[in-house]
Amino acid sequence: MAGERRKKLILATLSVVLTLLLAEAALRILGIGAAGRGSAWFAGGNHPCFLFKPDPASGYTLRPGFRGVEISPAGEFQVTAAIDGRGLRDHPHSAPPRPVVLALGDSMTFGEGVPVGDAYPALLEKALGVRVYNGGVPGYGSPQMLGRLERLQPVLRPDAVLVTLSPYWDARRGVTPFVYKDGYIVAQSYLDRLHLINGNLYHAETRLPVLGPLTAQAKGHSNLMRLALPPLFERVHRLQEKEGASGGVVERVDPEPTLRTVVEAKRRAEQAGAGFLLILLDSDTRGDEYRQAHLDLTQELRRRGFPYVDLQELLPGTDWPRLRYPWDAHWTAEGHRVVAAALASPVRDLIGRRPGSRPPSPSSPSRP
Repeated sequence: MAGERRKKLILATLSVVLTLLLAEAALRILGIGAAGRGSAWFAGGNHPCFLFKPDPASGYTLRPGFRGVEISPAGEFQVTAAIDGRGLRDHPHSAPPRPVVLALGDSMTFGEGVPVGDAYPALLEKALGVRVYNGGVPGYGSPQMLGRLERLQPVLRPDAVLVTLSPYWDARRGVTPFVYKDGYIVAQSYLDRLHLINGNLYHAETRLPVLGPLTAQAKGHSNLMRLALPPLFERVHRLQEKEGASGGVVERVDPEPTLRTVVEAKRRAEQAGAGFLLILLDSDTRGDEYRQAHLDLTQELRRRGFPYVDLQELLPGTDWPRLRYPWDAHWTAEGHRVVAAALASPVRDLIGRRPGSRPPSPSSPSRP
């Protein structure tokens, strides 16, 4: 009896192994679960390798002279990312050299997902007839934007500085900023789980000492494991989160660090003779945490009389999800067009308020 059971066990094991090998072969032939740029398990996100370089002040910055392609995991976009010698994703300029507007921000200002000419800084230049430089860097929080202002202000001598941010995102990134690893930027929350395998970053599905690295290696070498392991461990994580759920309490983030940083950015801009404007991204459709952080920050800004523009207030009733990629969630080209058109008037006023300046003439701005 024991020998018969052993034989059945061996046959069953061989059958499972053969089935897995056939499944792996079929997936590779069909290209399903293939590794490479833009795949869902690619820890570098949309970004090509070495778009960024280490930076002692901010952790990382854009690599001057870089040229590559951004590819979204869901296949929603594939666009060129070219960085000039100053470390800017700059666009061809049609406006005269002065006055100058410097737009600082994260990936929304950078224009992730759209050609550089379709990002809002380039469209704002066309609407105003005023030179606008794109100083956005994916993943940046306001402390890094402040450092970028310090580096770019002496070079570009802006007449107006715009800082664009999401209150919730900025509060989180202020505590745990993105960091540079192996040519990419990654969140600190899973930095210790990342493994560079065949030029791609894969994250371990668990922090367990042996099992974690094994899952990363399995995904690095097997199409089948790339497809099977993430949903398997995701189910485990959800069960754990459910057990430790806090009864639907919305996470609150402290707006004070963001406030301190933008106050300092405004002081430095104005000290150099530039106007300053804070621009808040849409948050209402992004989730309860985004909505609450937005409310907390705007209440403090109003209480302190700090100058800002809230895109949600500027564009009431806007269908923001329609202006974002469904999976990637960055603005589409249409989203950037709407935002640029809405910002033209407040930015024109900002430039016009500078001592001795004359407001730029409207350049046939489109309506949102």
